[in-house]
Amino acid sequence: MIFEGAHGWSNYSKIPALEYLYLEDSYVLGIVSTDDTIEFKMEFVLIQDHPLYCDPQPGEQYCYKRGRLKFANIQNVREFLRTNSRAIDATGEVDFGNIDSFVSQKQRYVLEGEWGKLDIESDEPSVTYI
Repeated sequence: MIFEGAHGWSNYSKIPALEYLYLEDSYVLGIVSTDDTIEFKMEFVLIQDHPLYCDPQPGEQYCYKRGRLKFANIQNVREFLRTNSRAIDATGEVDFGNIDSFVSQKQRYVLEGEWGKLDIESDEPSVTYI
């Protein structure tokens, strides 16, 4: 695992599209990869400064918003490991855990969680909401 501050690595919150997200408690709902993109289907936790933030729903701790985290124009995939680890929430929906660690250095991004690990060189990741 690479840590923030180690030899120029930065936490994901320095990436403009991810600045107001809390990925450690967001859920990975699926991962789709093609030749030049990798996309995480997500249940994002929005922090209060996010423009789409709203008060949490009754019984929830956070403001959640569904969306996608996309890595496009992939130049190099150094490592892409996926596990079979999955959980079923109270509504019966399957998730693959959280993104526990996400650091970047220039156009290299390293993410890890229960779902697996991704070490990739690509365009800066983008986020879309549904």
